[in-house]
Amino acid sequence: MSSASPLRSESAAETRQWVPARALEHALRSPVQFVGFWAAVVLPFVLLTLVATGHATQQPAVAGGVVAGNLVGLLLGRGYNR
Repeated sequence: MSSASPLRSESAAETRQWVPARALEHALRSPVQFVGFWAAVVLPFVLLTLVATGHATQQPAVAGGVVAGNLVGLLLGRGYNR
């Protein structure tokens, strides 16, 4: 008679199911953090250029999009290269 518990087989199946998800998360985290970090570095210069040339007042939606992109880059890029 087998002493195998059905809970063990469920937990083993859950572990096998989560391993590819963790591998996918690990594979995507580095490139996303890379892009987020460098977007947060570059976009302030783009915004400064828009302000200096007067395009920020002529096209406020573009300037707002650059600011929003910078904030998203800050959130995604934190923890990059740690």
